[in-house]
Amino acid sequence: MSRRGREIETLLLAMFAALPLYLTQVIGMTPLIAFHVFMGLVVLRVVAGKSPELVPAKVMRAVAILYVPFYVIDAAMISRSAIAASTHLVLFIATYQPSEALSRNNQAQRLLTTGLIFTASLATSTHITIVLFVIAFAWFMFRQMMYVSHMETVRALGRSYDEAPSGRSATFYLAGATLIGTLMFPILPRVRNPLVQGMSGTLPGATTGLSESIDFSEPRQNPNDSALVARVWVDPSARPFAVPVRLRGTVYDHYEDGEWKQSHIGLRHFEERDGTHYIARPLGPGGRVTVEMRPMKGQLFLPVGTYSVSGLQSLYEGPSRDTYHLFQVRGEAVTFRAQMAYQTEPLRLARVATTGYPVTPEIAALARQIVNGQTEPEKQAVRIVTWMLREFRYVADPADISRPSMSLDDFLLRDRAGHCEYFAAGTVALLTALDVPARVVGGFYGGRYNPLAGFHAIRREDAHAWVEMWNGTRWVTYDSTPPSLRPGGGGENPLLMLFGALGESITYFWDRYVLTFGLGDQIALFTEAITRGRDLLIGAKARVTSTAQALAAPRMLLLVGGIAALAAVVFLLARRKTSLFDLLAAQLRTRGIEVGRSMTMEEALQTLRAQQPEAARELAPLIALYEEERFSAREDRGRASRLRRALADLPR
Repeated sequence: MSRRGREIETLLLAMFAALPLYLTQVIGMTPLIAFHVFMGLVVLRVVAGKSPELVPAKVMRAVAILYVPFYVIDAAMISRSAIAASTHLVLFIATYQPSEALSRNNQAQRLLTTGLIFTASLATSTHITIVLFVIAFAWFMFRQMMYVSHMETVRALGRSYDEAPSGRSATFYLAGATLIGTLMFPILPRVRNPLVQGMSGTLPGATTGLSESIDFSEPRQNPNDSALVARVWVDPSARPFAVPVRLRGTVYDHYEDGEWKQSHIGLRHFEERDGTHYIARPLGPGGRVTVEMRPMKGQLFLPVGTYSVSGLQSLYEGPSRDTYHLFQVRGEAVTFRAQMAYQTEPLRLARVATTGYPVTPEIAALARQIVNGQTEPEKQAVRIVTWMLREFRYVADPADISRPSMSLDDFLLRDRAGHCEYFAAGTVALLTALDVPARVVGGFYGGRYNPLAGFHAIRREDAHAWVEMWNGTRWVTYDSTPPSLRPGGGGENPLLMLFGALGESITYFWDRYVLTFGLGDQIALFTEAITRGRDLLIGAKARVTSTAQALAAPRMLLLVGGIAALAAVVFLLARRKTSLFDLLAAQLRTRGIEVGRSMTMEEALQTLRAQQPEAARELAPLIALYEEERFSAREDRGRASRLRRALADLPR
C-alpha cells in the first residue's frame, strides 16, 4: 500500500471508531458531526494529493493550548460529565494529530488515540451488532500496527525493504485474539453491575410504562413499539391456563372527573417465607412460569393467576391496588419465578365497590336488555362479552376511529367501533349499570413464542386492556376484544417467524451469556466443572475396581495366563535370530551362487572367485570371520555381532 493510501486508511479508521457514539449518546451530536466533517475534509485533501493540514499548524497548536482549561470547563459546566469531556478531548486530539504528522512521526500515537475513541464507543454499546464493528475495527487496527512495526524496523536498520502483505497476517492475528478472548471470557473477574449480577439477561430498550389513567376525551395512541418488555418461560404444567401469556400491569378501578383512574393505597410489604413471597391463595391446578424483565420505576408485571413469587429480595403491593413493586438498582434486569394457579383468591377478603361510572338511563336499559333477566354476576359478564364480540367492530389503531375523542357512551350506543380500551371500559360500564363490581386492567397479552429458546417475547406493541369482575370472593378475568384481533392473534409468515425466532434467540444468548455473565454464572460454571470432574473420577475408580475383581476370578486368571504364554511364544519366535550361515548364503545367492547344505562356505567362495572376483574379494574377509567364529577355539563374544553388522551393511 502506498504512503498516501496508508494515511487515508489511518484517517478513516479514526472516523470509523467513533460511529457507535451516534447510537450510545455518550456525547452530543454536535461535537460528533463536527469531528466527522473535519476529518472528512482532511481525507479529501489527502485524496487530492495535498497535505492533511486543513488548519495551519500554528493555529492548531494555539487551540491545543487553549483546550486544556476548556476541558475543565467542559467537564464542570457544559457536558457535566468527565466521560463526555474526556471523549471530546480524545476527538480533538485525533483532529490535531494529522497536521502534527508533517513535522514528526506520530503514527503510533495516532493509533493509540484511535484506540481510545474505540474504547469510548465500545464501553456503552450493548447491542449484539457491536461484534461486527469490533471485528472490522480490529482487522484494520492490526494492519496499521504491522505497518508501524515495519517502519520502526526500517528506521532501526537504516535501510528500506519491501513491506510484507498484511491482510492475511491481520486475519491470523484477529482469529487468534478472538480464540484467546473467548477462552478467557468465563474466568475474567466481574467487577460491578451489570456483570456481577449475571443471573438474568438484559432487555435492550425495554420499557414497561403504561398510562396513569384512561381519558377518552384525549386522543389515544397505539404503542407500535417493538421494544422488549419481558421474556416468559412457561412450564408444561402451567400451559393450560398461562398461555396466552397475560401480564397484569395497571388496574383502573374507579371513575373520576372523566377518567378511569387507579386507587392509591401506599406500599404493603409481603413477608418472605423460605425465599418465597405469597400474594394470593391458589385454587385449582397449578404450574410455574419464569419471567425476565427490567422493571420501570420498580414496577413488576406479574402473570394473571400468580399466587407466589420467588427469586426476589423484596416485594411490595402498591402504590396502587393489585400492582407490585420492588426496590432495586435503576435499570437492573430481574428474573423471578411465579407460581400460578387456574384460579386465585386474595389473602384478605374486602368489600369491593363499583367504579362509580355515571350510568345514564340509556346505558342501564342496554345492560338489562343484554343480560335478559340473568342475575348471577358471572353469567351476566359472559352475556355482555358475547354481545360485544357479536355486535362491535374492533379498530386496532386509535387513529382510525371516526372520532378520536369519542366518549364511552357514544361507543356503546352509537359508534360500536373502537380499540381494546373501549371494549374493556364498555364492559365495565355495563357491569356497573348492573351493580356488579368490575375494573379495567392494562397490561400485555400474548407475545410471540420463540420455539428455539422456549420463551414468549412480550413487547410494547403487545399492550392490551381487559376486564376483571369481582364475583364476591375473587377477581375473574374476561376479555371482550375478539381473540383473533388481540396482540399476537394475527397470522404471520412462517419463514419470517422463523427468522424472528432465530434473531431473538441470538439476542437472548448475547444478553444472557455475554452482557450479564457475572459472578453467579462463574460460580455455577466452576461448580459444574468440579462436580463433573469428581463424577468422572468416581466412575473411573468404580470401573477400575470392577475390572480388577473380574480379573481376579479363577477363569479369568487362566484365560489371562494362556494369553500371556501365547504372547511369550510369539515374541520368542519373532526374536529368533537367523543363523550366520543363512545370512552368508543369502549374500552369495544374490550374487548367483546357490549354497547347498552339503557345501562349505570355502567351496562357495572358490566358485564365486571364478565367476565374480570383485565380489569374492568383498565377501572373503566375512567368510573367514565366519569360519573363525564357527571352528576357532578362541572365544570372542563380539565376533558374531561384528559379522552380523557387516553383513547387514552389504547391499542385497
